[in-house]
Amino acid sequence: MELTGNPFVDGGLAVAAHLAGRSDVDALSVHDIVRTLGDGSELCKANLRLKSFTMVFGTNGPLTQPAYKKSGANEIIYKAVLRRLAGAMLDEGQAGEPCELTGIRTQFDFHQTCVEALKEGGQKLPERKWVGRDWVPLAGSLGNDAQALPAASRPLHVSALALLAVQFLPQGLFLFQGRLACYQSTYSPLVQHLTAGEVGDYQNQLAAGDYEIHGKGEGSASALMRLLRVFGSLREARSVARLPEHTDLYLWLFSNSGASADCRIVPIPDRVLRFLWECLEEDFSGEVDALVRNEPKDPRFQLLTAIREERDFRGLYPYKKWPGASQRFYEFYQRKVCGWKGKSLEVARRLAGLAVQNVDAKKLRDLGKIENRNAVRKLIPDALTLEEYDWLFPSSRHPVRSDARGWDLLRYYALREKVENITLPEEAAVRTTHPKVLAIADEYFRTKSRKRIKSVLERMARRDVGLNWLQDVFCDMAEKHPEFELGEWDEFVCNEEGRPMAYELLFQIRLRLANLYRASGNETQEAK
Repeated sequence: MELTGNPFVDGGLAVAAHLAGRSDVDALSVHDIVRTLGDGSELCKANLRLKSFTMVFGTNGPLTQPAYKKSGANEIIYKAVLRRLAGAMLDEGQAGEPCELTGIRTQFDFHQTCVEALKEGGQKLPERKWVGRDWVPLAGSLGNDAQALPAASRPLHVSALALLAVQFLPQGLFLFQGRLACYQSTYSPLVQHLTAGEVGDYQNQLAAGDYEIHGKGEGSASALMRLLRVFGSLREARSVARLPEHTDLYLWLFSNSGASADCRIVPIPDRVLRFLWECLEEDFSGEVDALVRNEPKDPRFQLLTAIREERDFRGLYPYKKWPGASQRFYEFYQRKVCGWKGKSLEVARRLAGLAVQNVDAKKLRDLGKIENRNAVRKLIPDALTLEEYDWLFPSSRHPVRSDARGWDLLRYYALREKVENITLPEEAAVRTTHPKVLAIADEYFRTKSRKRIKSVLERMARRDVGLNWLQDVFCDMAEKHPEFELGEWDEFVCNEEGRPMAYELLFQIRLRLANLYRASGNETQEAK
């Protein structure tokens, strides 16, 4: 059997494949589904108890409709429908119109199936019965064109296979960001293993009398931890050494209740899956588990969202009694998710160690404030080269700005009781310093006396050197160097609105001058 492309049908088929003892939907046959269904008692028993079932289909279907339950006919009718779906499924695929969920050609008559089942249950027969949201998630109905699959002009034409498959779906669902969720992927074995895990857990829950849906109140924990467990089982079984290239996973989130019925897709791209796979290889599963157990309820600030959006996660940092992530995991996350290089982390370690010795601890706990950052910046000219500063605070232009994320690295290391000297990978530098910064500082150092340079450095430290000094230097450079055209002043110094923003430029020029001045002093001492 092939996957249909419909996430709800395929999710149900994945559940059926696991219950049938098949490795994947590809190995599943319609006869396997018939055998697994039997007389429908087991599926009826599970769906009657699972909360996920009514969340998918509401309470208007034959199994949960109050009138049928009151008369005791609900299970009889439901099982009668299931058996007829199984029988009709065996004749599909050759004749009829394509199913609007799967594309399978079918002549299945939904109304006649319902009539026969209601007769068997001794209930009043309907004038006309058509497929609605009580049978297919998000299906519209006659007179209601508001759902994802509108049927205002006619009923949906759906195959028996599709209708039967979605009855297995509740055993493969979980809650994510307040919505029901099922899996879809470019690598079908991943979906099968994930779904099988959900089914196994539900079976254990049902045996223990627990009917709650998975993931309730867990944020991104349910998806992340399920992925880590599946990756672990794949590695232990040695069935998959690594994920195939370009493996993407999609979470289909949907609600099938009331006027708020909707559906959206949360992609979990290849790079996120590989990060989680490497977490398992590096034995970081416990770290991830601890982080998701304490994450906020707002999906925007949860770990999985941060990983998907390639940004920092605040749960990594110490806060009150929370010690934060271990240094190994923190550095792993910063390199793999946030894109920091090993050299950047090494520079942050060193500068943070110097800051701990020279800056008040209260200021280091809140480096979001400008005055607290300035207390650390005072240390930089004597501690870092411009190249090292560039590793920690990469620059963008127009105007020249430094990346403020470096302050988070400093805060993490400054708040740790002990910073380990863990070996970090070496990577090629990506220079972001504006070339005119280097040209100005190098020319000034070459043409001015040491006394003049020392004086300007002292004035820069006191912030007595500003825009006027920079204008004079730029004009001097324009007389000697063609790349310093006066028309480039705006691009070099001004922001998008044409307003001069010289603070970061002056700091980087100062840092380069300080490096050159210090290096020349050392050479003089060695010559003596």
